[in-house]
Amino acid sequence: MKLLEIRKYQNRRYYNTTESRHMSLEEMHRKICDGYDIRVTDAKSGTDITSKVLVQILLEYEPLKLDFFSSELLQQVIRVNDAILKEFFENYFGKVFETFCASRQSMEDFLRQANFMPIRNTNPFANTLESVNPFAAMFGRMGASEFGSDRLEEEVANLKQQIEELKKQK
Repeated sequence: MKLLEIRKYQNRRYYNTTESRHMSLEEMHRKICDGYDIRVTDAKSGTDITSKVLVQILLEYEPLKLDFFSSELLQQVIRVNDAILKEFFENYFGKVFETFCASRQSMEDFLRQANFMPIRNTNPFANTLESVNPFAAMFGRMGASEFGSDRLEEEVANLKQQIEELKKQK
């Protein structure tokens, strides 16, 4: 992983110490989408404020992702004991999400080996739903000529045969 070390100054400016330049929240958002990890520290105190900056980026540039959390859940997050909440997110939510990403990667690897998916960006959020749909990968991104017209005709004939067999079973 590529890590960017960033300092936030009192004047609300961010300085990317890794690349030796100032940067905006929008640039941080783009870097994260490109696969970079960030670590943000307060320039005066040295405190790690990465989580706060990531929430700000979510609010400003990814507000639709906040819809995944219901109002009830957000109210409970506000009410619950901080230690319990931290333990839940670290132990349960984090592990579930890691398992989801690993399963998705395994399925994509399987589909790629079966020539159903082209190689794509490994960032799980950088792609749309079509990236996990093997048919969208075959027909949406690749034209018939790239997919191979002979193979396409063979697949269509195979599907027609399966449909006929299913009709006979009724």
